[in-house]
Amino acid sequence: MLKRKEIRFLLFIVGAIIFNNCSSAVLTEDFPQIDSAKGFSNPRYVEGELIVNIKNIHLFKEEELEQSNIENKIPKEEKPTLKLWSAKISNQMNQRDVENLEYTLPPTEIFADEENGNKILYWDLTDSLKEGSSIVVKRKFSYIAYDYKPIINQNIVIERWSEIPQSILAFYTKTEDFLIESDEIKKTAASIVGGEENPLLKANLIYTWIRDTMKYVYPPEKRGANEALKKCEGDCGQYSNLFIALARSQKIPARQQSGFNVTLEKTGYHVWSEIYLPPYGWVPVDATRENGFCFLDNKRLIASVGMNIPLRHTPEWAIYENSDVKNGVTDFMQLVTLVASGFDAEISTERKILRSENR
Repeated sequence: MLKRKEIRFLLFIVGAIIFNNCSSAVLTEDFPQIDSAKGFSNPRYVEGELIVNIKNIHLFKEEELEQSNIENKIPKEEKPTLKLWSAKISNQMNQRDVENLEYTLPPTEIFADEENGNKILYWDLTDSLKEGSSIVVKRKFSYIAYDYKPIINQNIVIERWSEIPQSILAFYTKTEDFLIESDEIKKTAASIVGGEENPLLKANLIYTWIRDTMKYVYPPEKRGANEALKKCEGDCGQYSNLFIALARSQKIPARQQSGFNVTLEKTGYHVWSEIYLPPYGWVPVDATRENGFCFLDNKRLIASVGMNIPLRHTPEWAIYENSDVKNGVTDFMQLVTLVASGFDAEISTERKILRSENR
């Protein structure tokens, strides 16, 4: 029987400071021009594939279908279902010139995640479910990644803090699932930053505290910032959740980026954080890395931005106990978000880096 643990793609990867003088980036919706003076270096061309394999499909019928649905908290009369969502690989601060080269199975629909700026690919493969058949969803892409280490003037950040768009300030300092701003989160953040008023230095104090306090453990028993704070341990997702919640409690806009570490030899799931610093825009913070404050290397593939990503076409019965979706959202998005019921199959994913070379 199809189990969520067979298809749930968790995070792994183990786990400095920059604030000098410097140049300015224009505060617009566009990314700054690639320029070493703005912190971009070491361009790397990457070509890769993301693949979902669904093999040896066995459709449940009659009593077997009804029993499976009941066990998975699905209406007993629900027919076998297969739906996939995945964020379209797109341009990010240090990920440019993205080309989506090929789809072996074109998406049913592409729609915008207006909240976070993602483009979501959606496949409804329910009608493709056939006894004994297999389905392969493969997409090929290329991009150029850069080391990104912006040279940040902390005085300019203070002077221009009021220029943060209200929409960013409100959305990325709110409390939400997995990023609940509890009293303990607020107290801990206040203790960490003490009397510091500079947002950049506050963020660095939080980063340093997490580096000094958290222990890397994969997989964690439960997810979310409060669980990470309670146990002071977890994987990269827990590091990111805790950093974001602590930063937000100090009214520093923070969000998650989800993706992968990529080399020709190996690709691994990974997530990290970003903070918004005017006039520089979104700046990376990877609390699992010793040099991760305001730095991201060129061996990354950024898949999506944000948490609790809203999706179209999710069944009302989909919850985290039977799917990667709850109440029409997915907690985060890396390779694929999946809703599947009423059948058994061998479900696996592949991440292939076909080319990776310095430019």
